[in-house]
Amino acid sequence: MASFYNYKCDEYRYTFLEDLKLYQIDSKFEISLDDREYRYILTIFPGFRTDGGSIPFIFKWFIPGWKDNDYKFNGCYILHDALYCSKYVHRSIADDMLRSSLRDCGIDRVHASTVCWCVNNFAASHYKVDDNKDFVKFRIESLK
Repeated sequence: MASFYNYKCDEYRYTFLEDLKLYQIDSKFEISLDDREYRYILTIFPGFRTDGGSIPFIFKWFIPGWKDNDYKFNGCYILHDALYCSKYVHRSIADDMLRSSLRDCGIDRVHASTVCWCVNNFAASHYKVDDNKDFVKFRIESLK
């Protein structure tokens, strides 16, 4: 498990697509994290679609899948979905980035780790390149 720090997420606009049950990003923005050696930056372009967190309804009391008007929290799920659909990093790194970003948003260790445990055990089939990759750009910058 890697450790990531300094989660940052620009504000963005989105629309909920009722018929698809997806959130569509309507403005370009960036999300970044670092591991104290490198900064990992994702640029998300308008048109990217996400279900937010794939949290089953019965568990939404434990952790929400989406918080209206909380772009930073929702960005954690967008980050993870963008990494999964593009395969820019290994699945385990994407999962660690999700956990680290949730922690930076104030989610306690137990809740963040539980979300990642569920992702590790139930989301493997979603780790594949798909059409959403066209709305994601990834770059790495050295911090040294």
